[in-house]
Order: sequence, then structure tokens, then C-alpha cells
Amino acid sequence: MPVLWRSLSSGKDRGLSQPPFAQQPGQTTYPPYQQPGQPPQYQPQYGPPQYTPAPMMPQQGPGFGWGPGGPGWGQQPPKKKSKAPIFVLLGFVVLAVIGIGAWALSQSSAEPHSSPRYTPSPTRTQPTEQPTGQPTNSPSEKPSAATVAARNKLYSVGRMATVNCKEPRVRPTNTRNAAAYWAALKPCLDKSWAPLVTKAGYTFKSPRMTYWSGSTITNPCGGGVINVPFFCSANNMLYMKVDVFVKTYNEYPDAESKAYARMWYSRSIAHEYGHSVQYMTGILQAASQMRYDASDYAGQLRMTRRMELQANCFAGVFLAANKSSYPINGMMLYVWRKWVVTAGDDPEEGDHGSKASQARFMGKSFNTGNPATCNTFAAPAKNVS
Repeated sequence: MPVLWRSLSSGKDRGLSQPPFAQQPGQTTYPPYQQPGQPPQYQPQYGPPQYTPAPMMPQQGPGFGWGPGGPGWGQQPPKKKSKAPIFVLLGFVVLAVIGIGAWALSQSSAEPHSSPRYTPSPTRTQPTEQPTGQPTNSPSEKPSAATVAARNKLYSVGRMATVNCKEPRVRPTNTRNAAAYWAALKPCLDKSWAPLVTKAGYTFKSPRMTYWSGSTITNPCGGGVINVPFFCSANNMLYMKVDVFVKTYNEYPDAESKAYARMWYSRSIAHEYGHSVQYMTGILQAASQMRYDASDYAGQLRMTRRMELQANCFAGVFLAANKSSYPINGMMLYVWRKWVVTAGDDPEEGDHGSKASQARFMGKSFNTGNPATCNTFAAPAKNVS
């Protein structure tokens, strides 16, 4: 059975042009108001307007946690000199006063509403979950993990149709607005992926989503310091970290930096949703098994890259299908091409893929809008560096 792991940014990026708050090689990043070993400074007090909490009912057993690498993993445009540092500092003071911190808010459009509830797994044991569905035309004999990952029927469903998704008009100037921004995109992702997952012969189940700030969040996939959004399969939940979105958006006043933040974090929710699509189609479980079976660390890391590159590629599929209505043009298209799709690890060193690999998969899927572009598991090792 596969070993569980959380694929977050390793911090070895690594010669990239990074935001000032991004972690540097050999360092661990903590929010400026949260130091190692300290308890959260405040508790959840609010969520996005018109969204009420949904019950959090984790499946029994542990799950897989996946993250996009966050701002520390990506590039950001060179910053113009301004008085922004003072603004950011004052912003942190105000945010601390109004109660930003470790908080969680669940949102679901299809389930009854109640207060969030977390049931952490006490230990990292071997997973027991199976794919949420099997292709209706699959043989009775269970396919191998390699077959599920590399020959999945999701690759043959064709282009994603647009659902005319528009970028949310709210701007992520505070945590409430950041949560509202992502909450507005979630229905677009549901409508976009449901037909493709169903056409592939799997059962579509929309992931739930919660919002949080700080350095830790209780979840069934494990613990420890977390600095980025992530997906947990144990409860099919997207954990969207709002404070990193706010910080990136508010850091500098120029239009390029703000467009970068919106484009990066639009990709971020689409990436985490991509991990949920992997889970629904059995790819996530298959990759976990193959990673566990890998004979060395290099093989394990390469399997992780295949998983993360595919999630980014799936994000590109969604953004491609809706680029006209969003719209992704002008400054948004400029920062996508210059900063988002060109971000990456040093070749063969990171867990999310090199710049060349990002361009090969996410860059291409942004043009094709087709999941067939995203078969990272059939690609030769040199193409998933």
C-alpha cells in the first residue's frame, strides 16, 4: 500500500525572481505574524459574504495532501519602488486587530449547512481509499496503477467546453474578499469538470472548500507548518489559504503586480481542483502507489512531479476553456506568459517541475484546453524534470 505524503513546496527554487516574502534556499517561510512554535494568534471570525459553512465530514482513514508550491515557488515581476512596505505593515496591524489568523470556513452548494468540523487522523497509516468510480466499460480485472495513471479515459474525452466563467469582480484586499474571490470561481470549476469526468466513466463528486490563514490547519491528511493552499483527499477538500493571496495582492500598488496576484491565484484554485479531478479518476491513488513502489528517492520525486505537473496542466485546461469570458487578455495574459507559466524548480531538483516542464504541460494546455495534453505519466523522464 502507498505511503502518504504532502507535496508542498520544498523551498529549493532556486534562482528565480521571487516575491520579497518568498522563502529562500535553505529557509523555512512563516507568516510575519506567526513564528515557529507559537500558537495561532487569533481564531476564525468570518467568511466570505453570502457563503455559510458546510459540514466537514472526512472519510475514514487518511488521505493525500497536495499543494501548488505557493508564492515561494513561483516568480513575480520586478517591483517598483514605493511606500508599499509601510502599507503592508499597517495592513498587518489592522488585520491582526480585526482577527486574521487560523480560521476555517467550509462552503458547499450541494450539502446542508452546519459548523465546520475537523477530524484529524492521529497517525499516517496506509490509505484504504479507492477511486471514486471505475470506467463503466472497464474490464472486471482491476487495472494496474500504471494503467490507471497513463491510460486513463479522461485523456480521451476531448476539449473542455467553456462555461463562460468570468473573473470575480471582488479584489482580494482582505481575507474576506480573498475567500469570496475563490468561492465565486468554484462553481465554474464544477461545471467545467463534471461533464469530462462523467464522460470518462467516473463518478463526479464536487470537492468542498474551506478558507484559512496562519501557519497550521487541522485536517485529516496530516499536520505541520503549511504555507500554501492544498488538497486533502480524505475529505475531498480544497484548503485555500487566503492570507498568502491577500499579501501578494497588497504587496505593491502597480498594476502588473496586482494582475500577477490575480492570475497566480486563479491558477492556484484550478491547480488544487485538478488534484481533486485526479482523485475522482483514480490517478491520485495510482500515483501514490507507484511512488511507494519507487526504488529510490529520485524515482519518488519524479512521480511527485508527474502528479504536480498534471495538476498545473489541468489548471491550464480550465483557464484555456474560459480565457475569452474571464477574460485573460491584456495585463492578465502578459503576466501569465511572463511570470506564471515560466515559474519552476531547478531541473531534477524540485517536486513541482522545471520551467521547461511547466511550459511543456501547463503552457500547452492553455492553448489546447484538452486533458489529453496532460498525460504526464506517459511522458519520458526527461520531460518531467
